[in-house]
Amino acid sequence: MLEKGYTEKNLSFSMLKAQMMALVMTLPVVLVLGGLYIVVNGVGERASGAGFWLLFIVVMLAGIVLHELIHGAVGAAFTKKKWRSIHFGVDWATLTPYCHCAEPLSMPQYALLCALPTVVLGFLPYLLGLVSGYGPAAWYGLLFILAGGGDAYMLWLIRKERHGLILDHPYLAGCVVFYPNQQDCVPLIKSAQ
Repeated sequence: MLEKGYTEKNLSFSMLKAQMMALVMTLPVVLVLGGLYIVVNGVGERASGAGFWLLFIVVMLAGIVLHELIHGAVGAAFTKKKWRSIHFGVDWATLTPYCHCAEPLSMPQYALLCALPTVVLGFLPYLLGLVSGYGPAAWYGLLFILAGGGDAYMLWLIRKERHGLILDHPYLAGCVVFYPNQQDCVPLIKSAQ
């Protein structure tokens, strides 16, 4: 992109910072929503036993995989090379799974890529649990709202990057935003779609 005359704005950070910012961005939301659930539905019964914890681990691992697959599906929907532009992995130093999109996206596309897993796996189960009084759904949703904290931090970082093309950073968490070296950014947005 630099060879094509674009300038770049680096919005990358370490995986450790991503985990720290995840707590800062979502822990207050989770605490408020958890408190709301308790006010509306009470504490409920406590689940215990080996069967419960085994099911909990399986459901959480499946949710983690699904979270990354949702990122990938959104990225594949907007890129020219589709799934060939999507790469999955784990940062073993921080035990953080990730999905990397190798083609640039417009800001609205990138925002959807960031937000959709937390909406689908976090807010929807929470709301279903809140309305129905089914605690496991609500608590599952809260855990995945917390897990989407890194994505919430990305949304915060790109909030002003409306006219750039956003590309995942190749080896750090975060992204690089590319702008043309001209005043008129409208053709840039059209070319991303």
